[in-house]
Formats: sequence, C-alpha cells, structure tokens
Amino acid sequence: MNGKETIITKIERIVMMDSKNKRIKQMLTNFLMIFVPGLLIVTIFAGIFININIENGKNIIKIRQLNNSEIVGVNVNSIFEDIKSDGNIILNSSEIRAYVGNMTDANVQNELKRIFSNMMTNKKIYDSIRFIGVDGYEKVRVNEVENGTTAVADSELEYKGDQTYFQEGIKLNPGEIYISPMDLSMKSGVVETPLKPLMRLVLPVFNDKNERQGILVLNYLAKNMLDQIENDSKSNMDMKILLLNNEGYYLLSENSDKDFSFMYGDQQRISFSQENPEIWQAILNKGSGYYDDGRDLYFYTPIYPLKGYQNLHWVLVGAVPLDVLGVFTNEDNRTIVLIAVLLILVLCIISVIVSWLLLIRKEARSREKITDGIFKNAKEGIMIMDADMQIVYVNKAFSTITGYSEGEALGKKPIDLKTAKTLREIYSKIWETVNEEGNWKGEITDQRKDGTTYPKYISISKMFDRKSNTLSNFLEVFEDLTSVRITEEAINKIKHYDEATGLPTQVLFEMKVREYIKQIDRMAVVVLQVTNFNTLYDNLGKKSGAILINEVSRRIQTFLSATDLLGILHKDQFIMARINSNDKLEMGHLMNKMITYIREPIEIDTEKVYLNVSIGIAVFQDDSADLEKLIEYANIAKNYALQTGDNTYVFYEKEIRENYLNNLKLETELRSALENNELSLNYQPQVQVGSRTIIASEALLRWHNKNLGQVSPGDFIPVAERTNLIIPIGNWVLEEAIRQNQKWQQLTNEPLGVAVNLSPVQFKKSDLPKIIKELLEKYQMPAELLEIEITEGILVENMVGTGSQLEQIKALGVKVAIDDFGTGYSSLKYLQNLNFDKLKIDREFIKDYPENDSGSIAKTILNLAAQLELHVIAEGVETHEQFLFLKENNCHEIQGYYFSKPLSVKDFEILITEQNQVD
Repeated sequence: MNGKETIITKIERIVMMDSKNKRIKQMLTNFLMIFVPGLLIVTIFAGIFININIENGKNIIKIRQLNNSEIVGVNVNSIFEDIKSDGNIILNSSEIRAYVGNMTDANVQNELKRIFSNMMTNKKIYDSIRFIGVDGYEKVRVNEVENGTTAVADSELEYKGDQTYFQEGIKLNPGEIYISPMDLSMKSGVVETPLKPLMRLVLPVFNDKNERQGILVLNYLAKNMLDQIENDSKSNMDMKILLLNNEGYYLLSENSDKDFSFMYGDQQRISFSQENPEIWQAILNKGSGYYDDGRDLYFYTPIYPLKGYQNLHWVLVGAVPLDVLGVFTNEDNRTIVLIAVLLILVLCIISVIVSWLLLIRKEARSREKITDGIFKNAKEGIMIMDADMQIVYVNKAFSTITGYSEGEALGKKPIDLKTAKTLREIYSKIWETVNEEGNWKGEITDQRKDGTTYPKYISISKMFDRKSNTLSNFLEVFEDLTSVRITEEAINKIKHYDEATGLPTQVLFEMKVREYIKQIDRMAVVVLQVTNFNTLYDNLGKKSGAILINEVSRRIQTFLSATDLLGILHKDQFIMARINSNDKLEMGHLMNKMITYIREPIEIDTEKVYLNVSIGIAVFQDDSADLEKLIEYANIAKNYALQTGDNTYVFYEKEIRENYLNNLKLETELRSALENNELSLNYQPQVQVGSRTIIASEALLRWHNKNLGQVSPGDFIPVAERTNLIIPIGNWVLEEAIRQNQKWQQLTNEPLGVAVNLSPVQFKKSDLPKIIKELLEKYQMPAELLEIEITEGILVENMVGTGSQLEQIKALGVKVAIDDFGTGYSSLKYLQNLNFDKLKIDREFIKDYPENDSGSIAKTILNLAAQLELHVIAEGVETHEQFLFLKENNCHEIQGYYFSKPLSVKDFEILITEQNQVD
C-alpha cells in the first residue's frame, strides 16, 4: 500500500512539474512576443526623436545665426550711413565752401578746422579729419588727442598722393564715396600700439564751378564697429563671431593675436582661409550659407558698409559648437534616452503582466463553467434564448433598461417585446443576419415597455454545444447608450459652439471650412476683433457684454451669403470664411460696409455704445493653402490693422508679418526702457535772431537699447502712443527737462527756457495741468521758463477738451507753442480761439530755400503771425542764407544745425557756459 501511494505521489509530482514547466514556457513565449516588438519600437522612436531634436536644434541655431547676421548687417549699414552723413554735413557746410573758394585766407582755414574739431568732439569716432588737395598734399588736418582734438600745423602736414585712398578718391564724381579696407594705424612703417583699427571714408570736394578741389577724408575708428558686432552677438548662445576681410584674414576673432596678421610683414600671417580651406572655398563659391563640419555649425555671409556699395565687403562668420546637441550633452536628448529607458522598464513590467493575463485567459478558455454571478452583476443587459429563440434567461440589468420584468420576458421571443412596426422590421432583419452569419452587432434605437425610446448597442451571437456542435442558444448582450449620448452631446456643444452667441467655435469652424476646401478654389478668411470690447465689458458688466457681442454677430451675418461661414475665436473675436470669393476690391467694399454698420451706436439701458473694430484678411491660395496658416496670417493682419489704428481692415502681406514682429519686439523692449535707464534727453539750442543769443532749448527724447541699438524716435514714439507707454515716458521727459533746466539756471544764473513736446495721448489720458504744477513746485522752476509744444492735430481732434487743459496750463504761467505749423490743418479757428504764445514753422518750408524754394509759404506764416502778434520760431535752419532770409522777414528765433545740432547734457552745458553767442 505504501509503495503504491509512493508511485502515485511521484506521478502527481511529475505531472505538476510538467504542467509548471509548460506554464513557464508559455509565459516566456508570451513575454518575448510582446516585449521584443515593443523594445524595437521604443528604440526606433527614440532614435527618430533624437535625430529630430538634433535637426531642430540645428535649425534653431541657423535661425539665430541668420538673425544675428541681419542685425549686424543693419547696424554696420547704420554706422556707415552716419559717417557718410557726417561727411555730407561737412561738404554742405558754408565753412568748406568758403575754404575751397579762398584757401589762402587763414580765418577761413581756421573755420574749417573748427568744424572738423566740432564733428570729432561730438562723434568721438574719428581719429582724424583731413582735407587733401588735388596735388596730394594735406591742406587741413585735425587729429584726435587724449583730451580732445588738435589742428596739425601746416609744417607737419604730409603728402598723401601715393596712398590708395587718395588715388581712388580723386577719381570720384560728385555724390560718390570711397571706403578704404580696414587696417591698423601705422607710424613710421610700424603698427601703432595699442592697436587702432582704421577705415578711411573719402568724399570728393568741388567748388561752386564744379571744379575738383581735392578730397575730404574721415579716419573712422573701426574698433567702434568691431565692438558693435561683438555686442550684437553676445546673447546668441555660445556662438563665436569672426569678421574676415575679402582675402580671408581675421579682423575680429576670439584670439586677438590672429587679428590683422596681414599687417605684420615680419610675422607668420594667420588667416581663416588657411586654417579652414574647405569653409573658405564654400564662402568663395556661395557668398552666404551654412557649413557643417561635424564639430561646429558655421554661418557665413558678406557684410557691406553701405547698401549698394560693392567696392568693399567683409565676411561675417558665426560658429556654434554642435556638441551641445549630443545625445548625452543635450538636455532634451538626455530626456529622450531617460524616457526610452523608463518606457522599456514599463514595457518589461507590462509584458510580464500581459503574459500572465494571456496565460490565465488561455486557461480560462478551457473552462466551460459560466457563473451566474457574472451575469447578475453585469451593467449590460443580458438575454439568453434557446434554439427556438425563446427567452430563457434575463439579468437584472435587462429589466432595469427595458422595463420588462423577468416573468414578463421569459418564454417569449425578443420580437414579441417590440410594439412599433418599424422596430419589429429592424429586428426581423437583424435576426435574419444572425441566422445566416451567426452573429450581429451594432447600434439601434429601441423601445422600452413604457413606449420611450433609447439608443443601445447590441451584440447577438449563436452558441453551440461543444460536444455535438449543434445550435444550443442565442446570446444577446446590450448596453443603454442614453447617458453616453447625453454626455457626448454636452461635450460636443461645449467644444463646438460658443455659449453666448451659439456660433461655431474655432474647432468646428475649421472642420466645416476644411470640407469646403475640398470643393472650392476661392476663399478668404477674415478675423474681426471688437477692440474696445474689454473696456466696455468692464464698465457695463457681463450681461451687457453678451448683448454687445450678439449684436455684433447679428450685424456681421447681414453681410454673409448662405455659403459663407461665421465662427468665434474669443469673446471679442470673430472669424469668417468668405466662400468663392478672393476679389480684394470686392472684399474691401464689403469690409467698409461692415465696419460702418458695426460702428453704428448700440443702445443699452438708454445709453449709446460705440464699437471699434480691426479686421485682418488672408486669401486662400494667394497667401497659403493651409487653413491654420490662413487663420494665423489673418490674425497677424488684424493685429497690424490694430497697430495702425482702429476701424480699418488690412490684407495680409509678407511685409506686414515682418513689420508686426518688429513692432512687437520694439514694444517688448520699450516696456523696460524706463526701468533700465535707457532713455535720455538731448537739447537743441533755440537762438534769438537779433542778438544770436541762446535763450532756450528743445528737449528731444532719445532711446538706446542694448539689443536694438539707437532707436529713432520716429520708430518708437508711435509704439509708445499706441500702447499708452507714452504716459509714463512723457511724464519722465517733463520731469527730466525741468530738473535739468533748473540745474542750468543755478549754473549760469541766466534765465533759460526749455521746450517739451506733448503727445495727444497725454492730453486724453493724463491730468497734465496737475502734473506740470507739481513738477514746477518740486524743482522750484519759474513757470515762464517752461514751454510745451503741441501739434495742430490735437486741437482739431478735441478743441474743447484740449483748450480747457491749455488754459489751465497757461494759468500756471507756462508758455504754449504750436509745433510743425503749416504741415497739418493750419486752421485759423484755434489761432483765434486759443491763447498761444508761439508758432513753430516746420523745416519743410525752410529746407529747400533758396535753391528750390522761394520761401513764399514761410513768409505767409510769418506775416500771419505778425498780424496775430504771435512769436515765431523756425526749426531746421541749416544754412546762412536761410538764417538771413528769416531775419529779413522778422522771424524771432531759430533752431537748427546752422547754430547747433541736438547736444548731450554735457555738451549743451559747455555751450551755454562758454559760448553764449553764435560766432
């Protein structure tokens, strides 16, 4: 007996071990089938994403390199435009014309030396300025010295006829220019130390008879340009910036020992072209482009000193090391590798779990036992029928969903529970399919016992006896989809329709437009924004805001055809698709009508509300065939329209996008200008004509930004006004001008006025009388020494409101002047109604006198001012002839380059303390 039990036990153990081994083997097979493909997929996708990230990184580097080169090119052009302008100022000066007319007059020669010295003192970028005669000898030369400038004695003047720049310059025609290559300053054939990179800008000099008299040479300290290039490139990652001459020698590099090596004849010359022959060859072949040597990504492009000047150029090279994009050096790539490792780990765990589940499932399939508990607890309705289709089992969910109890259902056929004729026909076809194909599944609308309908998903299949393989039962499992449909409809409504207007949202709008695009080839996308909606919403409240936006929707729809589409992007932005239309003229007429209608008043609670709109339009195919791009371009055009002024429309163009981005960048930098102390004031003297005495100055705003360089007021003032930044900036200008002027009163003990320009925005949105009064009291400055300048447009736009503020300002004792008189409305109405102190004649009526202008308009303004007993100042006076003309016609004051350009605080202080009269 014991022996028999031992054998049975051994057999059971062997069977169990065999079963265990089979399970392990099956588990391993399942694991490998899941894990290996998943591992390959993760590895492949990780490699793809790493390569994509590397390429994206390179593209970002390329964009930054290109942007840097464009900034450098623009700034270099700006530098040389300024130098050329300095040369032209000297050429057009009365001093040089007097000198070439009488070179032997010592006084005339001293005047020429003085204007050379003033230019060098003001600019501080020149090593020397010279006049060289046609015989090649220097006639006048002013050099830079440690504490200023000095005129070279006649005995020390040199012969320069053998210099290339003289030989090239003496060939120039009027208006032409020659720029010498960059080299180092030499003394007695030896490079001057410390190193002083120089360039010579040469302009021809002719007398009034158009006879060549010689050349004007400005020795430019090129270190300023090299420093500018370095500053422009500092914020661009780890990029190395190189500047090469046209032979491939270094002018600017990380290693200063390499720079200007071509100037040292007794040393080994080091050049980029020798060190990098392949890159240099690419530069020679293409001029501009990229070069990837596997270690660094190079970008190269030619830089010209002036637009259109082809006689001289440099090569700007930017190099960025590519090791920052390596798999383990780049943070994004490291993240991808880490994610891949984690995914593999998760995949391994999932593979084990799924392998086990598959094994359990396989084993479960071998069991035929069906537990009644599964059916009872199922949320789906379950109905089992015999081979004759009579119901033999229903679960609790069946009764809950259909309303039929178990007793009412058992023994009947499913079709017996359908009362509607249409539903019985559907069920008959379903059961035909089940009988023919063995199963049917799908979604139908069924009927409950109480007659209400509901959506449901059904799965019906035949069940066969395993032993006899004969039909034993039918199984129907169904799910009530009512709650699912309600949820779907709610989500769809939230997702696709705006709650306030009922208009399609952007998602649904795009879906509908994409369907249209398949059938049409003409379309325009229009984005319309109610620009003052937020202000009205804040003032009127949510309910009134909904009324406003619905009324705008209604007004827009009056202009749309049956095929056009209207949607909403945001609470104050609409989007339209004008189908089968790309005629810009027709679109323009339509937009004008729409703007006019939308701007008609809307009455809310007896109050009339006026709306402002800005519209951007992008045309299908012309601008893009991609819908997302069209919407983006229409938005850019709309924003550009908003920048240029409300209640207008703009068609998208490539230049608009560039201007919009430039304005956006300018606005971003301007917002921190005050905080970063980037703003400053220059002062241009205002001179009494009769005595030639400085009696006042005009404060002129200047902005130097570390990223943008020197920004023109014509560029940033409009941005400041549009964004209301002009209010804090304008207040700063007022305070700084008053503070500085009061300091000068104490310094000179003489009354000196200061004029400050005011923006229309300040009049609309600031309490100027209060601000001015507080500043005058703060700095104890006499009110009569402050003069505010306003343009004619401010008065015409709101004469009543502006006039009231002006009267309050004048009541303080402050003087008021009309700036740029004659260029705007030139209405006599405000001259009669408002008490002004001064008219300021715009330079447009002076600048061409006497060559191309008789001065008739200027005379008319002066006569008008005399009749009205108004003081007159003329700006933009640059020549002696203009000065005499104004003096003869009883102009009281002048302002312009004839006396002085705008000066820094330091230079103006020197002028008022040492030179109180014009020589």
